[in-house]
Amino acid sequence: MRFVVGLAGRLPARVRREIDDPSAQDDRFLCIAISDTGSGMSEEVRERAFEPFFTTKQSGRGTGLGLSTVYGFVKQSRGAVAIESAPGVGTTISLYLPRPWGEPDAADAHPAAADGIPQGLRVLMVEDDAEVRSVAEQFLATLGCEVTACASAEQALLLLAPGAAFQLLLTDIALGSGMRGTELASIAQSRLPGLSILLMSGFSVELLDADRDSPPGWELLQKPYSRAELGQAIVRALSGAD
Repeated sequence: MRFVVGLAGRLPARVRREIDDPSAQDDRFLCIAISDTGSGMSEEVRERAFEPFFTTKQSGRGTGLGLSTVYGFVKQSRGAVAIESAPGVGTTISLYLPRPWGEPDAADAHPAAADGIPQGLRVLMVEDDAEVRSVAEQFLATLGCEVTACASAEQALLLLAPGAAFQLLLTDIALGSGMRGTELASIAQSRLPGLSILLMSGFSVELLDADRDSPPGWELLQKPYSRAELGQAIVRALSGAD
């Protein structure tokens, strides 16, 4: 639904949905193509369309997370996605999803972990923006992590009882009107001394302050970030806690 809304939001144009017969292409995949008759994309926009937080909409009218969420879902499903678009022609986005064949293999039951990230790493993720939280959950899942997501520090604290099984706390620094992520991280690590800490923020000043004031071993991540950048930051955070 996020995908269709994102396309429809470009123009009040006729939106056409097609479910193609995959037998004409590759019977291992089902192709779902969604087209509009809008203004289309330039080559520069098309190349960046799946980047998290990238948007061509006016400020306050889009987060730039719609297509990146779609991309994360498709990759997690071991599929592919393609864009065909040109200015004045409209846009077609095709999702290629693998057809189920019999029972899934045990190896397919969970996404493969990235290099340096233990399979099934238990992550407590705290992000007050619902759409950013959704994208981060998708990224973490495709990195092989088991994710528990919270919208506030106060909600996270309820889960951080002594003896909790979390291995990494990934939290935004600014969490609305509630407790800040740095304070949450301090409390969390006092309850779980072996917990790795990864702080994220879209504001350079917050990251500079956190870098100056945080204990050794806490890792920092600048927003917006890619899946690969998140994975690299997680590896650094795990190494810093050793």
